[in-house]
Amino acid sequence: MMTPQVESPRRLGDMPLCEARISLTTNVLALERYFTENPSWPGCVVTDDARIVGIVSRKRLAGALSRRFARDLFAKGNLSKLLEVGIIDATPLVFDADTSVLSCVKTALQRTPDMAYEPVLVMLGDRPALAEIDLLMRVQSTLLQEALDAKDALLNEVQQSAERLHRALNNLEETRDRLLASEQRLEGEVEKRTQELARSNADLRDKQTQINDELEVARTLQQSILPAEFPVDGRFEGRAIMRAARMIGGDFYDVFTLDAERLGLVVADVSGKGVPAALFMMLVRSLLQEVARHVDSPAECVARINTLLQERNQVSLFVTLVYGILDVPSGRFTFCNGGHLMPYVLRRGQQPQTITERASPLVGLLEGATYKDHVVDLSAGDGLLLMTDGVAECFDQNGQAFGSERVLHLLGNGEHHEIDKTIERLITSIDTFAAGTPPSDDVTILMLRYLGRPEAGLSGGSAKVI
Repeated sequence: MMTPQVESPRRLGDMPLCEARISLTTNVLALERYFTENPSWPGCVVTDDARIVGIVSRKRLAGALSRRFARDLFAKGNLSKLLEVGIIDATPLVFDADTSVLSCVKTALQRTPDMAYEPVLVMLGDRPALAEIDLLMRVQSTLLQEALDAKDALLNEVQQSAERLHRALNNLEETRDRLLASEQRLEGEVEKRTQELARSNADLRDKQTQINDELEVARTLQQSILPAEFPVDGRFEGRAIMRAARMIGGDFYDVFTLDAERLGLVVADVSGKGVPAALFMMLVRSLLQEVARHVDSPAECVARINTLLQERNQVSLFVTLVYGILDVPSGRFTFCNGGHLMPYVLRRGQQPQTITERASPLVGLLEGATYKDHVVDLSAGDGLLLMTDGVAECFDQNGQAFGSERVLHLLGNGEHHEIDKTIERLITSIDTFAAGTPPSDDVTILMLRYLGRPEAGLSGGSAKVI
């Protein structure tokens, strides 16, 4: 029999919540002192005559006071100053106590990147409280792991039941000549064991359905954090695709504007597979987006992420990645390669070019690793192709890899100027090559074409990202 275990909380009302409240008339520096005295508080609910005004988080307050001249500006004022400049979230997400942890995390992560990890408001009847998103994500991970552990335990129980049934059948065959008088009793025993096995199989199917449902939620969450749009600009066009080997994967890509004239591009591959790789992927993406907005050099950005990952990496995972910045007016692409495949440079009217310079170390593995910037100058009509090793390491039924030579052959016929056709030809080719062989790794492809026509600058809009 399976040993009963205490299940992790599934409702927000079962979670440890923070019920700290503070008046809108409180001095800003007094709030800072409260946070110092209460390090477990993720934030405070701000009220004005018992009316909820909004949420002020520890992180947003610290960020505001760390800015130049901000401390002097806010030192003599009360929290209404923070409300005026948007440091207090006046429109927080609000949930009731019966909301599930999975639903809350999914909704919270759909907010803008700067707000995705901010606390949310939970109403415990008429009492407001705060839930910390990082804690909810850890509980979500635990729930998924509990489901997987339950599956393994149930499989083991079914196997033991099958072995018991097998032994019982062997004993029946060995003693049937001597126990004809006990035939009816033995048939009843076999029937009983068969019913136990049928019940165990039914339980297994129910558990498998539950696991699949929870993994589908995790897959939806993972897909939701990948950019659904490529920035629209008359000077370039692009498309990206990520296909996981399992229901959830460790590959990811990202496309984001750094300012009106610079575009950030990322393709990355986390070590490992499944839930741990997917959670580590979310950590890497969050750190990269945060650091990239404060550091101009891709190499310096990757070096900082390497240090941050070593501080937070308890499971010895690492990531390979290419992070680059396209200067849109000039076409110059400056990038850092952290142990990843080098980009392909697709010159107009020429064979594809591969960059022969050596990549920098893996990210998150080596303390004090140094990273180097590379530069590619693009002319109008030139393109870049970034991918993970799931393309070259696609295997057929005989265990043969697709290989980089086949990739170069597909790109070398001069038809790589159309982004959609190039990506679809690569995907179709590896699927045909595999001939039904299950994929061994995630596949991510990002392609950008530099057009060179001057426009007003970067903006959001519909684009071909799937």
